[in-house]
Amino acid sequence: MARSVYFAITCLLSAVLSFFELGGHLVAANPGRPSILLGRNCTINEHPDVSDLAGASYVPHVRAARLPSGRTYRYVHYPPHGPEKLTVLFLHGFPSSAYDWRRQFAYFAALGYGVLAPDLLGYGGTDKPADVGAYTLKNQAREIVELLDCAGVGMVLSVGHDLGSPLLSRIATYYPTLSTKYVFLDIGYDAPPLVDLTAAGIAALNAQTLATEGYEPLGYWSFFNETGAGRVLDTHQDSFWSISYTDNDPVYWKTVFGPTGLLEAFVKANKRAPVGGFVSIEDEAVHNHIFAPERGGYEPALNHYRALYRDLNLQDENAIPKSATNLTKPVLLLTAAKDPIGTPARAERSTRPYAPALRVQEIDSGHFMMLEKADEVNKAINEFFENE
Repeated sequence: MARSVYFAITCLLSAVLSFFELGGHLVAANPGRPSILLGRNCTINEHPDVSDLAGASYVPHVRAARLPSGRTYRYVHYPPHGPEKLTVLFLHGFPSSAYDWRRQFAYFAALGYGVLAPDLLGYGGTDKPADVGAYTLKNQAREIVELLDCAGVGMVLSVGHDLGSPLLSRIATYYPTLSTKYVFLDIGYDAPPLVDLTAAGIAALNAQTLATEGYEPLGYWSFFNETGAGRVLDTHQDSFWSISYTDNDPVYWKTVFGPTGLLEAFVKANKRAPVGGFVSIEDEAVHNHIFAPERGGYEPALNHYRALYRDLNLQDENAIPKSATNLTKPVLLLTAAKDPIGTPARAERSTRPYAPALRVQEIDSGHFMMLEKADEVNKAINEFFENE
């Protein structure tokens, strides 16, 4: 009981603070498209630096917002065509940015939806704080809501992939009225308290999967947790690109990416995996610009892993009552048949107990299904939005 009261009070205080910070405008209180009412601490730059996105078709839709928190987020924004259409919020994972949603932007915009896809904290044109504590899920959820408010967006249809899925999970927890539907790609919902992605949780999953399936799926987390791991990836960017976007996830992700120590050894030896046909040389060039060492490289983005692995969310997670664990809106889970790290079974097992209105669809794809099978993924998401 005390835990529920504490959680309710903290959520209320957060809402009140946001109300005054944003000039009296609350996202949750605006079910459609609210008028843009920017507080004095929220400003939008319509012409941010996009030099790392050369050739990207969506560049005219890139903006940057300085939030009440003081952070600056770069994001892609297509307004909806009419008041009957909501905006789709896309949350990317690692090693990505808003660029990994490039095959969704035009599709959903052409159907009349709005689109908003941020470079998450530590990525692309968004701020890259060195403090790992800035990357807690509660903090990031609050900043995403601030960004939506700055952009004049009310209720949304929310989509998360990879590490964007834990973030979407906590946006659902802390802001349950913000989204009308949820879509999780490859990685399922993470119910509170989030323990599976801490050092202890990762070790337990690796040991269990090694014993039952013969391989470790998340051994690379201990490498990513090391300070300076990003500089190793910076030095061997071509190698890391090849194994991240390989066309053979079942082999390379099971035998190299997942097992403890092997990804680090692979990139340090500058080895190459066969790159998938779903990405181009031009895509690699943009990716390399986004993660160029002079722009911060991979090190800031790895802070997402470190905050989870080091259990920096512990206090926030323990304050969440059991009554807030379920997803109260319709959920679509798209699983990746060829991903040995985010397996369909694990994704569904983490989601089904907490999503009464759950639809599951398996995509014959590796991890980056929104790129590899864009047409199928787009169709599945749109049908869910329109028909469920």
